[in-house]
Amino acid sequence: MKNILIIGIGRAGKTTLSNMIKDKWNSYNLLHSDSLKWAIIRAKDKEDYYRKNVDVQKEYEHGEFFQRTLLELYNSLIKNDKKEYGYILESGQLHPKIVSEMIDFEKTIVLCLGLGNLTAEDMVEQCLKYDTEESWTYGLSREYLLEHAQDWYNCNEMLKKECPKYNIRYIDTSKNRLDILNTILNEISEVQI
Repeated sequence: MKNILIIGIGRAGKTTLSNMIKDKWNSYNLLHSDSLKWAIIRAKDKEDYYRKNVDVQKEYEHGEFFQRTLLELYNSLIKNDKKEYGYILESGQLHPKIVSEMIDFEKTIVLCLGLGNLTAEDMVEQCLKYDTEESWTYGLSREYLLEHAQDWYNCNEMLKKECPKYNIRYIDTSKNRLDILNTILNEISEVQI
């Protein structure tokens, strides 16, 4: 099985696609970068601090140390996967340049999910329209979401620009998301056969 790395902006469908892949091929091991982030933070007994200081939390999780730690763990798991069950890593923290330096593209399918040409306000509208109770944005006010939407927009613009430089496929999921995710799943099926 080829390993799968799904990077991209929040609310673009990374977790949904990861779960779809896991549902189709149950042998995959699924890793969410947020789980590792919070495990490290809790191990340092800093959860309250990082929850109260979201800007510091974002700086940490998007910093090079966390990104490289995440990819070192991923690579180590792949290396020790003797039965080749495969690993899926989904992350909203990884920069295409670091991915290109640390990932073996022969063994790993790398995808970036983004929100195309949506504005920051459009991104907030999508959150409000499609959120479920499992969504981290669920129940947050429009005002709170708008405060963070410019960061999402800037990240999306960076990914659109940087992914092609590093031969990473950027996929716009802003329209017909489920159809697009099913198309990706079918493409992965062809590679896995």
